[in-house]
Amino acid sequence: MTYTVVVTDHDFGDLSIERAVLGDVAEIVALTDDIGERDANAVKAFRTADAIINLRSVIDANAITTMENARVIARYGIGVDNIDVAAAADCNIPVTNVPEYCHEEVATHALTMLLALARSIPSYDRSVGRGEWSRAVGTPVHRFSTRTVGVVGYGTIGREIGDRAAALGADVVASDPFLSKADLADDPADLVAFEELLERSDFVTIHSPLTDDTRGLFDAEAFCRMKDSASLINVARGPIIDSDALLNALNTGAIAAAGLDVFPDEPPPMDDPLCDHNRVITTPHVAWYSEESNEERRRTTAKIVETVLSGGEPWNVVNGV
Repeated sequence: MTYTVVVTDHDFGDLSIERAVLGDVAEIVALTDDIGERDANAVKAFRTADAIINLRSVIDANAITTMENARVIARYGIGVDNIDVAAAADCNIPVTNVPEYCHEEVATHALTMLLALARSIPSYDRSVGRGEWSRAVGTPVHRFSTRTVGVVGYGTIGREIGDRAAALGADVVASDPFLSKADLADDPADLVAFEELLERSDFVTIHSPLTDDTRGLFDAEAFCRMKDSASLINVARGPIIDSDALLNALNTGAIAAAGLDVFPDEPPPMDDPLCDHNRVITTPHVAWYSEESNEERRRTTAKIVETVLSGGEPWNVVNGV
């Protein structure tokens, strides 16, 4: 029997990796890139699909209730905030992700942004481009071993950032509501309350998932608690930061700088003032990216689907089914 796997969206150029994994088990149907046409075709495709593979498309409760045959919804990536996982659970459909494919890349990207701000590299780069040659435009710069790095969300990626920052001589503090001090007994980080982390840190880097509790976590009150010399790095999810509050904090000097790989709306509007702010460095949601990580997430996602369609149990299930 040949099954049908619907790929809602992708940006890979082709689906050769997926077809190599699923070729003997399933036919792959890729929905069009045209959003209006994709939405129209999705209802029919979802009704007959035996599995769904998803990247960025929103799969809400209405879409899930049309899935008559789906055995699994598999996401290319870590976050599943674009899938109604509770609705899927109600329909007894497991939702899976790929939680380990880009730990190295995200940690490296976050640390790169952090160190670039620590050394005032964006300011110096822009200054030299203007024909200037002055140390003053980037001052003050402090020895990294005198700084404190705060890691919000101390999972696998957060711990890797903590280890790397500590290896470079910084003090590390971490905030995570799911951990106790005993969990960090052999870790270089000191587990503290979120508010204390904000007050102590010279650099704050975000590695939390987007949930009801973390949406808007960095609001005006949070920025008021931070040092006016502090920098904020976000490689997690855009809505964790209140963008208006961040812009105000930067413009009023409540914090010094920010590094953003993610935005509430992606891509952000052309006139988003954070995109060309002279104290913000930005990248287009690429912290996860390397050629190796991209291949790994595709192969792992396809393998989960192949296992389920072959009668096996899924892994990396996020909704308890």
